[in-house]
Amino acid sequence: MTPPSPGISVVMPARDEGDRVGATVASALEAGAGPDDIEFVVVDDCSAPGGRPVIADGPDRRRVRIIRSDRHLGVGAARNLAARHARGRVLFVTDAHTRFSDGWDREAQRLIGPDRILSVTIRDRTSAWRGYGCRLVIPHMGTHWNTSPPGPLPHVHVASSAGTVIERARFARIGGYDEGMVHYSGFEPEFSVRAWRSGAEIVHTTDIEITHRFKRREEVTAFLGVARTAIVHNCLRFGTAHLPESMIPEMVRLHALEFPDHVREALVMLEQRGAWRRREELAASLPYDFAWFVRRLGLRDQIDRPIPST
Repeated sequence: MTPPSPGISVVMPARDEGDRVGATVASALEAGAGPDDIEFVVVDDCSAPGGRPVIADGPDRRRVRIIRSDRHLGVGAARNLAARHARGRVLFVTDAHTRFSDGWDREAQRLIGPDRILSVTIRDRTSAWRGYGCRLVIPHMGTHWNTSPPGPLPHVHVASSAGTVIERARFARIGGYDEGMVHYSGFEPEFSVRAWRSGAEIVHTTDIEITHRFKRREEVTAFLGVARTAIVHNCLRFGTAHLPESMIPEMVRLHALEFPDHVREALVMLEQRGAWRRREELAASLPYDFAWFVRRLGLRDQIDRPIPST
């Protein structure tokens, strides 16, 4: 007999996370109001042998499926792979080094809806800092954390990768994360803008809190040294997909000024990975354009100028 589908699938990529994965699973089950209704789908994203996901033996081990990739997918493709293997009605997208607040699953099921995506509160493990979703920086196409809760209309531009809750059917209709991006960075803002343009809304909640292990300063420095060109490419691809065409040259200029040693290769990658074709596909398939998104959220550019519609 096929077991009943769970209510919530927690999906997470894990690259060299080791026993942090097991600690995340344990936290989610201990804090859950209905742990029997939760499954975990972990994608081992080509971890080194010593960094592969570790789940303690015991009855909860059967709630976890680990999918091994022998090539480095990056967070977008890894999340998409996990979502394809998930069976729950609701996906809870998180990282492999997080802790969950009490009753998180009950609140997720209470607040979610077919056209509603939840952005949950993110807390730093080592301080009192909290993030309440992110806002876009246009036309640079980066993000800044919201450091105070939203007002009576709790919409946010971008949900965090450590705490995005969405119905699996809606995730599939949006098309998952953009696999034309490379490895890290830019996946959440691009997915969020595409979600808005598809007709969904992103609503922040303070009723679910995820405690996150942020990289230490030296880890950030090492990471950026390896990933910077890919990060620049991903920002450029994001902007090419969604910005008014008149703003794209300004986006490129900003990145060229900030990252002169990386922008040339990033532009080559942009062409190789079909960014303009992606723009045309989204324009043809999404019911709302970027101008609608700007009006919907009352956006202005990063120096407070109106955003053109074309």
